[in-house]
Amino acid sequence: MSGAYVDVNARLVWSRSKLHRTRFTVAVTGLVAGLVIALLADKGRDLVIGWGSVAVCFPWSFYELYWWKKPNTALIELLPQGIIFRTTTEHFIVPWQEIKGVESTNIHTTFRGKPVTFNNVTVVLVSQLFYDRVIHVDNFIMRGPGWDANFIPKGELMEVAIHHEILPSVTAETVRREVEERWKVFGKAPPLGV
Repeated sequence: MSGAYVDVNARLVWSRSKLHRTRFTVAVTGLVAGLVIALLADKGRDLVIGWGSVAVCFPWSFYELYWWKKPNTALIELLPQGIIFRTTTEHFIVPWQEIKGVESTNIHTTFRGKPVTFNNVTVVLVSQLFYDRVIHVDNFIMRGPGWDANFIPKGELMEVAIHHEILPSVTAETVRREVEERWKVFGKAPPLGV
């Protein structure tokens, strides 16, 4: 770890801009591909696929453009109270006292049936009880894609991932340092009687 100074009392916000820029690119690509297929297709299945892609990707691209350009849209916030995650359908906070450890790990998962590895991802370890009470979503559809890449069982604990790849202008080392320094200061339970 670098010896760079971390102001643990400062509010640190990592925005959604990089995530939505990437999704916007995917949506526009799908829109263009759908238009090309629809305009070149004579009839039948290709025509339905083409216009179906346009129908889905056209509003999706505007949605992603809106969130990409909207100022001050936080994805993850580090506060003296804990970490606020806006990475799922329900926003949640992990108080520093609930964190059992901070680690870096490689996350192995699948995307569309293909194996994917995310290297050097910072994770905070929380109890299974805390995960079940605060984070877990029973509905498979409401969880959305990528749930298994963000919440990984580790024995009796759960790893909650903070993927640096989706955060703007930040390295894995910076994420780990910012999280770990705050946890070292705020993660201790207050003494009894306080």
